[in-house]
Amino acid sequence: MLHGMSHPLESRRLYVTDLARRLLEMESGQLAMQPLAYRVLSKRLREALAGLPKSSAPAGFPELPPHLLPLVAEVLETRHFDDYGCLFGVCAARCRDQAESLFGRVRRVQAS
Repeated sequence: MLHGMSHPLESRRLYVTDLARRLLEMESGQLAMQPLAYRVLSKRLREALAGLPKSSAPAGFPELPPHLLPLVAEVLETRHFDDYGCLFGVCAARCRDQAESLFGRVRRVQAS
């Protein structure tokens, strides 16, 4: 399944997969939402991804089922924003333009 990967990295990726699966089950209603458990799982997922080397994080997770990719991608995007103060991805430029437009309108209202 994960040939050529070091054991610690393989374990971490399987851990990330399990956390993402459990969070998605709560979000989709397959499992009863338990706020405390959800917060703990969410924090653990952020921490597990934060400890993942930056070079391997963008490479993706070949063992991650496709329905879990958006959840993990959201955590990685948040991590990137927290680290660099900017978005990345196909919508980043459009989002930046919209934010600048919004801030421009707020500044004009405040100035008047």
